[in-house]
Amino acid sequence: MNETFITQSINNFLKINDYFIIQCIFPGGQGALNFKVNGRPVYPDLIAFKNGTLIIGENKPSYNESDHKKLKKIKNSFNFNEKAQEIVNNFFKSKKIPYSKILRIDFFLGFKESKIKPLDYVKFFNVRDNGQVLMLEN
Repeated sequence: MNETFITQSINNFLKINDYFIIQCIFPGGQGALNFKVNGRPVYPDLIAFKNGTLIIGENKPSYNESDHKKLKKIKNSFNFNEKAQEIVNNFFKSKKIPYSKILRIDFFLGFKESKIKPLDYVKFFNVRDNGQVLMLEN
């Protein structure tokens, strides 16, 4: 199972569950939306929004500790909440949809189904061989 399959499966899962896909970067692709971490842009693989909840995630074929740390750095970045709201506002403006306020922000790591369980605020989106996505949280 490769990262492209993981990303496509999670993207499909979110669409089926009525999320607006704001950014989805496939392996080798380039993102436009980023958060500043120590003055440098960091591009999450996936940003989506539904009913006041923004989700930000990273995808790999298997659990990746550096992606876990990357999400923590994004969460703790300067003006994170303001930047997140700006991203949502710009997306809705581009779609000519009334703006929506972020009420909650969730983070996830997407990877092939495994026995690893989340221990902190980061959810796991486990992808099965058939593309089904299981959401695990602490």
